[in-house]
Amino acid sequence: MKQTALVPSAHIAELFFPDMQDESKVVDIAERLSQQPFYRFIETGMVMQAAQARRLRDISETQQVKLTQWMTFVLNQQGLNLSSPDRIQRKRSMKRACELVHRAADCGATRIAFVSGSDPGAAQREAAKSALGETLEQIGEVMSQYPQMIMQLEPLDRFAHKCQLIGPTDETLRWMKQLRRTCPRLYLAWDSAHVALNQEDPIVALRQSGSLVSQLHLSNAILDPNDPGYGDHHMRFGAPGFLTPAVAANIVAAARQLPDDPLLEERSIAVEMRTTDQDDRWQTEQACRDFLQQALAGAAMTA
Repeated sequence: MKQTALVPSAHIAELFFPDMQDESKVVDIAERLSQQPFYRFIETGMVMQAAQARRLRDISETQQVKLTQWMTFVLNQQGLNLSSPDRIQRKRSMKRACELVHRAADCGATRIAFVSGSDPGAAQREAAKSALGETLEQIGEVMSQYPQMIMQLEPLDRFAHKCQLIGPTDETLRWMKQLRRTCPRLYLAWDSAHVALNQEDPIVALRQSGSLVSQLHLSNAILDPNDPGYGDHHMRFGAPGFLTPAVAANIVAAARQLPDDPLLEERSIAVEMRTTDQDDRWQTEQACRDFLQQALAGAAMTA
């Protein structure tokens, strides 16, 4: 079995968040970052215009940089929910997600990613997870047309801020291991902030998740519920959040020890930090790149 390497990713959809509505600019950014030898993956939202999709595909193929596309932004903007208790809304959400699989393939994406939808509460939670599983099976059938593609589900925090259906690690793994019998190309997009906001130890949670992890986000959060900044706000790394350079290096070290997976040549890892109109986006990208390089180097020193 080939070893599953850990490789750097640039999360364009967050680093250049104010530019996400301009698809031409998104592809320009992707082109510039693809020429940066450090990155082996780039992450965007959906690119819907045919001409820009072709450009993005050409960039990916020419620069040999792989592409992850997040459909979360589109689904949220359209009020869709893959686990909705409303069967009609859920069917509409599934149909739109399947359309987005085809759009991602047009862009040359090898990974599509999304979140589960809001938590309906304890009484309806198991029914919602069952409904989500059925939705993902149908998306997986469409995705099977594209052998190079996998799908990634990001568990979010359950109680602190985003309040999503799929969140706590133990519960996620029980549900997902059963679902993978019919959805073998479903993986986890692991996020350090959401794990920490679920009051879990990130290293323990990452090791538990094992070979199901295809992608990691080094994401920071303030964990004190009494702090006004509490929650998942895609903040800068470092204090007052928990994601220090040492914590990031420990996460990277644990990620490098995850079991190999036969369908995964690589696991991608990115720093997730959202910019505003007032930010110098390229300066932020450089800072995140430096932080990720430091984490990768620090993990190597402790290995």
